[in-house]
Amino acid sequence: MHILYVDDSGSPDNPNDAFFVLGGISVFERGIYHLMKAADDLVASFELGDPQDIELHGSPMCSGRDGVWRSIRDRVKREAMVRQALGLLRNQSSVRLFAVAVDRAAVSPRDPVEVAFEELCNRFNLFLQRENNRISQGQRGLIIMDDTKREKPIQALARHFRLNGGSWGKFRNLAEVPLFVDSKASRLIQLADLVAYATWRRYEHSDGRFFDPLLPLFDAEGGVIHGLVHRRANGICYCPACLSRTQRVLALPRGGPAFPTPALENEDQSF
Repeated sequence: MHILYVDDSGSPDNPNDAFFVLGGISVFERGIYHLMKAADDLVASFELGDPQDIELHGSPMCSGRDGVWRSIRDRVKREAMVRQALGLLRNQSSVRLFAVAVDRAAVSPRDPVEVAFEELCNRFNLFLQRENNRISQGQRGLIIMDDTKREKPIQALARHFRLNGGSWGKFRNLAEVPLFVDSKASRLIQLADLVAYATWRRYEHSDGRFFDPLLPLFDAEGGVIHGLVHRRANGICYCPACLSRTQRVLALPRGGPAFPTPALENEDQSF
């Protein structure tokens, strides 16, 4: 089984945030312990107190405004800790990253959380489908999310997807509706928070310092980054998610579309 740990960044209720992001880390079940232990060991090496009381959390780590991170006055040092934590993801061969960056104005009046969640489920389901086709085994997936006040509507949405399907059909490779846990109890949820934060900074502030090194870890095949989605208004975009799809469409045989259509951008089954 592959487990997708998910957290968010950006506030869907804050008018000052243009983007809402869901970010996730998919880990094969046998790799969970090793990644969790590596994260525990890294936090212990920071020597900031009892590691169990210290939560990896992107915004407080960078701003230094909350918790133990206030004791580190050097922003460069705090950002180095973020990079060290994200660097752990490169040491696990089964890790695949997923993120959905939603331009809130582009999807209005739809709830950006629901848009991001449906996209994330679709991308994870398609990854599992490709894995099962590749190795001929019935691997299933489970989503674990940070505990949130939106748990009930997300659970209801997940049940709807299970019974009726989403915009891209039924998510047949997901074993159950999402489970919710307190991020303080899960290092992998904390790492997912860092992925979401890195992605949010890339889209909200055009700051790719944390995001760019993560690009090779996003689920991809055939030159298309399937695991990264940018939901936006119509127009040309040169972010990695949009550019990988544009380049793929431009490479189609003569007579194919010159630019990606909305169906090609949002329907991975056609890739």
